Amino acid sequence: MGISFLNKKEIMYCGLEKDEFESIESLIMARNINLVSKVSAGIAVLGLLFLMLYNFLGSKNVSAYWILIVGGFVICLFTNVVHIINEASVLVYCYSLVIVVFAYGIVLSFLPDNIDDPATGIVVFLALMPLVINDRPIRMGTVVLIASIVYLCVAYEMKSRVPFVTDVINVVTFSTLGFLLYIGMSNRNVKEIFYGIKATENEKLKEEALVAENSNRAKSNFLANMSHEIRTPMNAIIGVDEMILRESDNTRITKYAMDIKSAGNTLLAIINDILDVSKIESGKMEIVPVKYEVSSILNDVANMTIKKAQDKGLELEIDVDSMMPSILYGDELRIRQIMLNIINNAIKYTKRGSVKVNLSFDKERSRMHFVVTDTGIGIKEKDISKLFSSFQRLEETKNRSIEGTGLGLSITKNLLDMMGGKINVESEYGVGSVFSVEVSQLVVDETPIGDFKENLAKANEEHAAYIPTLMAPKANILVVDDNEMNLEVIAELLRDTKINIKKSMSGENCIEWIKREKYDLVLLDQMMPGMSGTETLTKLKEDKLADGIPIIALTADAVVGARDNYIREGFTDYLSKPVMYEELERVLIKYLDESLIMTKEEIEKEREKEQKSKEEELKEEKAGSTTEKRTVLVISNSTEKMKELKELFADNYKGVYIRDEQKAKSYLQKHEVDFIMRENAQ
Repeated sequence: MGISFLNKKEIMYCGLEKDEFESIESLIMARNINLVSKVSAGIAVLGLLFLMLYNFLGSKNVSAYWILIVGGFVICLFTNVVHIINEASVLVYCYSLVIVVFAYGIVLSFLPDNIDDPATGIVVFLALMPLVINDRPIRMGTVVLIASIVYLCVAYEMKSRVPFVTDVINVVTFSTLGFLLYIGMSNRNVKEIFYGIKATENEKLKEEALVAENSNRAKSNFLANMSHEIRTPMNAIIGVDEMILRESDNTRITKYAMDIKSAGNTLLAIINDILDVSKIESGKMEIVPVKYEVSSILNDVANMTIKKAQDKGLELEIDVDSMMPSILYGDELRIRQIMLNIINNAIKYTKRGSVKVNLSFDKERSRMHFVVTDTGIGIKEKDISKLFSSFQRLEETKNRSIEGTGLGLSITKNLLDMMGGKINVESEYGVGSVFSVEVSQLVVDETPIGDFKENLAKANEEHAAYIPTLMAPKANILVVDDNEMNLEVIAELLRDTKINIKKSMSGENCIEWIKREKYDLVLLDQMMPGMSGTETLTKLKEDKLADGIPIIALTADAVVGARDNYIREGFTDYLSKPVMYEELERVLIKYLDESLIMTKEEIEKEREKEQKSKEEELKEEKAGSTTEKRTVLVISNSTEKMKELKELFADNYKGVYIRDEQKAKSYLQKHEVDFIMRENAQ
């Protein structure tokens, strides 16, 4: 076993740690009982054979063998019948065996016929006794030492000089060898027990890991299906709502549409949070660094949070260091997500007062600092440790009216850990909280960002005057989706682009269209009855119908790795539902041939032409209109109803609004009306 036996741990605990050795001590005791039982039975049988042999030879020195027979039988009986396994009983059985063998050796060695013979065999037997007793080495060594001293003391008195010296040498030699052999075998046996248990535990862990993996796979499949089932109708809701916002001139209807948009974005945020948690738990969340403009992120964050603060009567102050670098390198999407999560959290839990945001950059350490201070409800000190737990909201009963899943801060903490950042929270219950974030970002362009508030105001003015920047009347695209509403949404979103759009509701029909006509781009839905999007793409490639045509996966699948999966399957790119116009426009500009897209100058001329055409049509309508608007008499005692009906009839009817029947009768005696409407009349 080598010099390692000099190591205390090797001798005392068979090479294991103390707690590891103690964890299997009961198994070691059970093994020792088994060994003692077998050895004692062997000794009894051996004594019986010796007795029979020496009786056959006519020897009278047989008393020692009776010790082996009786002692071995008694110990074997007790270990098998009583079979109490604890430290005390094991020691009793082990030391009983030592005493039996030792007594046998003493009696045999000092019989008259053996008195002057070197009792080599007996000494060896005594020295090897520890092999059957896996007790603490120091205690076992002490037993062997005492037994050897007793034996040598008796031998010194009874034996002559030469046999005694031989016994001394034998005792030293075989005790040392026996002790080393004991350590070696104990190490081997104990480690076999220990590692056998560990192997069993590892197998259980593997089984548990397999169960967990299957559970995660089932959860991922559920989330993928949930994402698809919710995103598909959301595509229609948000798409149609966008068209209402574009076309409606009615203030009340526009407000309703804005409310729908806000609720839709909130629902999408919840879905995305759940998917992000799934990605993080499965270890598949990826950080994708890119070059990005800091002002772009800040504009988005401001526009997505200011209205929420204003709706609650809060002051949202965003203070950005004017020397902040204008272009950084990092995961733009995740930085935006972290900022939004923390600011939205502050707004949600602040009933009155303000939310202040401070952004700065430490160029020496290349770290962005982001601090959000609120005058909200604050956090109890005992609850701060729970703040970043998934699906957990503090004081649930008190805060039950506050929207959200309780995932935002948990996701933020995990994202910062992945990006080498950190988040710190200071809070006083009932007074407010301060969230501080620090994260590494590389500087690409050190040009200062300048006055953020001034830049934001300019950006919002430009945004208010925004019109679609894409026109491609020469382009032909094919949109494939089994949902008719989704087809209408895409067509309406692209109406102002002048693109020629063909619609198909199945993979089979898509293939037929492409065989008959050339398309510049195809938007292909994935989950369709019959042929899926992937199967349709495979068939197109097999028939060499997709050569040179960008085919974009159009799908509600937004789980981790979806984009990479679709690109691996042969799609050119990926668009997730609900389709946002900005993303759709970006994809079209990226993949349509430049020759198909009108330049800015051409777009401007086209719009001027359209404007003139509309003005001429309006003039013609006014000139050709020889009839006056029809008159409707509204009788209602409800001010609110009067207001609603005025807005409703404003463009198409001349309205007369009277509160009671008597006045209405007086009016009718002098005037003619086309319609009469009574509402809540009494």
